Amino acid sequence: MDGKRKKTSYRLLDKFFSKKSDLKKLIPYLSTPQISDSLKQVTGNQGIIPGVKSLNGQKLFGNIVTLCTKDDDWGTSIRGIDHSLPGEVIFIFTEGDENAVWGELTSKAAKKKGIAGTIIFGACRDLDSIKTIKYPVFARKVIPNAGMPLNEGKINITLDCQGTMVNPGDYLFGDECGVVVVPRENFIEVMEVAKEIKKRENVIVKQIEEGKPLSKILDI
Repeated sequence: MDGKRKKTSYRLLDKFFSKKSDLKKLIPYLSTPQISDSLKQVTGNQGIIPGVKSLNGQKLFGNIVTLCTKDDDWGTSIRGIDHSLPGEVIFIFTEGDENAVWGELTSKAAKKKGIAGTIIFGACRDLDSIKTIKYPVFARKVIPNAGMPLNEGKINITLDCQGTMVNPGDYLFGDECGVVVVPRENFIEVMEVAKEIKKRENVIVKQIEEGKPLSKILDI
């Protein structure tokens, strides 16, 4: 699925939120723990991507473009930038992690295009530069070396990240706790439940600040 896409191929937010603008406004204030708890209530799965952590402390939200390649091929990452639309998240799954498939130049190119951020289920490099770029990058590993611009990978296929399935068009939340993927068919229900979780947590925080023991609040 490497051909040109219409601008609305996976950009479903406007459709989802046409009558739920309150949910759209809530997105910047939700954490990955809240989203994971909500997803577990809705589907029984927590949606986490094992081992992937933020490299520069920035939050991330968007719908996913998937890439799958070997760790010695950073050319597919560049093709992924060309393929992705502004506001989308590039999710790179690599076979192996002994070579980096993402770094400073790809981050700057993706940011310039308006892409929301990049997830690497593999290795990244140029951490010193990435820390200074206001572009969200998440990875499992940081190393100095890279492979070649082979451009032999696949775009927009289903990925299996140690049991968490990632499909093109799914939604991704990322922050300093990690990354959570929400299947697009469950997105609205997960957001509704997350809204209620956020409300309950706000009430609990207020009670803690008033001096009430957490054990009493939670009836433990």
